Amino acid sequence: MNFTQYLASHHEGRRPGGDQKPWVIAHRGYSAAAPENTLAAVDAARAIGVDLIEIDLGLSGDGTPMVIHDQSIDRTTNLRGQVSLLSDEQLSLADAGAWLGDGFAGQRIPALRRLLEDVEDRGGTILLEFKDDWSPAAIARVSRDITETRMADRVLIQSFSVPTLTACRDVIPMVPRALLRMVPRPDDARLLEDLDAVAYNPSHRGFLTRRSVAEDIMNAGYGMFIWTVDDPQDWERLLGSGIHGIITNHPGRLQGYLAAKYD
Repeated sequence: MNFTQYLASHHEGRRPGGDQKPWVIAHRGYSAAAPENTLAAVDAARAIGVDLIEIDLGLSGDGTPMVIHDQSIDRTTNLRGQVSLLSDEQLSLADAGAWLGDGFAGQRIPALRRLLEDVEDRGGTILLEFKDDWSPAAIARVSRDITETRMADRVLIQSFSVPTLTACRDVIPMVPRALLRMVPRPDDARLLEDLDAVAYNPSHRGFLTRRSVAEDIMNAGYGMFIWTVDDPQDWERLLGSGIHGIITNHPGRLQGYLAAKYD
């Protein structure tokens, strides 16, 4: 499946790329407006109608897929500890919202299953980033959550980890995949073919540093989402480059900027 086929089978709305307006992708939910990777951040992103909601995925000590970016809970909650060493019950006690304001107190680290149920019921499409390396058995837990919530058509997977994406290809073949990179590599086109990926997502700096490599990959039929871009001057440099989406902490600002340019 190439990116055009992915769009045809998974998205009925606006088609990005070329000279068209790129998708707005909310980084860790609407993380500039609500605590990152919480249901509040997902709800805030959904409320403004972003094209994709990016969230991060780690594993608890009980082997449950949890929506969190870091390996520890120290930065984003009122407790401390390594995610992989904490039980689901211990993680459920952590307040993931109060650090951003009293109005967010009581937000929790959501299990992937809880977030998927929320999105299945209330709307949205998820860009799901697997952090670090995942075993096929762990990915099978994710597969079960996606299948039982009927969300396979509304999830796109991405990861820096080639072994993880390889396992996703084999365990969850019905969910499309994207390869994350800091900097594009000339031999990545062959890797994307092997992964049966639909998109290739380099950093903003990496895209500008090796733009010709990135353009060759886009010309081969792959989608491209650039991360993480918050400055309007940087948005301007990306317009007209053919990219398909911009991942940002400020999706509302980006929507306004693109509206002024395209609408």
